[in-house]
Amino acid sequence: MEYEKLTIIPSRKGGLIDISSVSYRLGEISVLEDINLEIKEGCYLGIVGPNGAGKTTLLRLILGVIKPTSGEISICGEPPETYLKKEPIGYLPQRISQSIFEMPITVEELVLSGMRKVRRDNLEWALELFKISSLRKRLFRELSGGQKQKAILARAIAMKPKILLLDEPTTGIDPNARDDLLDILEILNRDFGISILVVTHDIATFAHESKCILCLNKKMVCLGEPQKILKDEYMKILYPERAVIHHRL
Repeated sequence: MEYEKLTIIPSRKGGLIDISSVSYRLGEISVLEDINLEIKEGCYLGIVGPNGAGKTTLLRLILGVIKPTSGEISICGEPPETYLKKEPIGYLPQRISQSIFEMPITVEELVLSGMRKVRRDNLEWALELFKISSLRKRLFRELSGGQKQKAILARAIAMKPKILLLDEPTTGIDPNARDDLLDILEILNRDFGISILVVTHDIATFAHESKCILCLNKKMVCLGEPQKILKDEYMKILYPERAVIHHRL
């Protein structure tokens, strides 16, 4: 069965992030093929797809960590590396270095480490937003899983970036911590205008939270409003092994 393409937005180099004919290969292996996407300021984009679909690779390309094999990516009209010299991008990777969990670093020190220039007002804003001000002097390694996730995210947004990239942010945290995190992401997007791109396998949750869903499987499968995209016919193609999608309560 052919994938139906819904509301594909071509890159016109007028968005916050413009991705034009981008492909990425590792040797003979094709990881991403011909990605064309214009991401506008204020977006809240959920990126879904099976393992090996290229979701994390897409985030790393936007960050400039790796270069496209072909095609171009620009942020505010500039290459990622040029943009990052002037503006930060908040990033929560899927895997955090194990060393950070072992270091005798406090929550406050962790958040401050994400700043190019120390600004106490930004520190207080980030700690208050994630409701971890009372944990500021606690050692990071002593926190619960949900508290650690909040601290790492506070570090990611402490410089008040225009863009926040998240890779599986709800993995490994309990439902209450997940709901707290989702509420904060909504505030960041709605009240502070931070554009959010989130890679997730938690499809039903982010269908409720995000404004737009990109289904990715090396190529762009479909893109559009969640209620138009997340139909059984598409999900069975992307995730044939899944019988049930659990919804956020």
